Amino acid sequence: MGKIDQYPRLAEAYRRLVVWSSRTIKGIDVNKVVFSCFQGRSYGDSPRVISERLHERCPQAKLVWLLNKEGMKQAAPGMPDYVKLVPYKSRASFVELATARVWVDNFTKHNCLRWPKGRQFYIQTWHGDRAIKKICYDLELPGDRRVEEKCARVTTASRFGEEMFRTAFRYRGEYIRAGMPRNDILVRDDPAEAARIREKLGVAPGTRLLLYAPTYRENASVVPKRAQMDLDRTLRKLEQKTGERWLCLYRAHYLSEGIDLEAVRDRIVDVTRYEDMSQLLLAADMVLTDYSSCGMDFIIRNRPALFFIADWDEYISTRGVYIDMRHSPFLTAENQDALETLIDSLTPERVLENCAAIREWFGYYETGRATDAVCDYIIQRLGNDKKWPD
Repeated sequence: MGKIDQYPRLAEAYRRLVVWSSRTIKGIDVNKVVFSCFQGRSYGDSPRVISERLHERCPQAKLVWLLNKEGMKQAAPGMPDYVKLVPYKSRASFVELATARVWVDNFTKHNCLRWPKGRQFYIQTWHGDRAIKKICYDLELPGDRRVEEKCARVTTASRFGEEMFRTAFRYRGEYIRAGMPRNDILVRDDPAEAARIREKLGVAPGTRLLLYAPTYRENASVVPKRAQMDLDRTLRKLEQKTGERWLCLYRAHYLSEGIDLEAVRDRIVDVTRYEDMSQLLLAADMVLTDYSSCGMDFIIRNRPALFFIADWDEYISTRGVYIDMRHSPFLTAENQDALETLIDSLTPERVLENCAAIREWFGYYETGRATDAVCDYIIQRLGNDKKWPD
């Protein structure tokens, strides 16, 4: 909406007017579902798999995706022709939201949005069910307000996530307790599917893959310009341990600008712009991260996830956390030597025990049918004007 954003109160009043007038004049399209992912940055994560499965099961549903300029540029070439694309935060996007039966999102929505209960339904598929970093209300930001506390449903993949959403969103509603839709692919853990992804990435058969996926820092716009560990040494240690060739897939967090990879360019495949993180997790043999919940997703496959927390004290001074990682089942290292010692200590038995311990610690709900569970809920509410109970 351009220049009006310079005046927050005016912008919110205008958007409320757009929502109210659109809903009043046009009414609610009982077959429309509006999707958004990471505030319009991506056609991915759980909203994508729900969108694609919903079209398979209910082709008459009208699917709308809200994407910002960068998201349009990245996703539009491969976007299915059954999807309507609308610019994120445009006037048209608020019209679409005002007149849709269902919203699906993996991030927070604008505070100007309100919806008639029993006629519109907001499904929240938050992207970090087992988060280390505090989110939303738990950050105690001044003047913070969230529409998520009144969602129709929240998807959850663990007992931990359910408890987190009750404080982070102040959510008191019902859950779809089937897992994270994006993780269904990891529960299936199909070797043929993994092989197709590796081929798409150009990885030679027989090559092992380390996925390095650091998160961002609150006190900097970038992850430190060099990886916090020595990636070349780490790959050589893995090769010494296993007797096989290893490459590193590097994926920057969407809020960071990435790191300088020149020093190890021949050992690194930059997959930052690869839309589907779950596919990368399926292709990988090991995950190396710091404070990202991708490691908690990866252990679904009974593979090792290592957490490099060299800047733990600095990190928690700038961002509240739910978990003290030093006193948890996570496999953590605080320096390069400790990381290599950890790699040396890995055995198939230890990895299986560690993954089981983490699943028990969080109380996992992953079932492999989370996508269909969400689609079941949506399909029941499409196609008629019945007023559903809250």
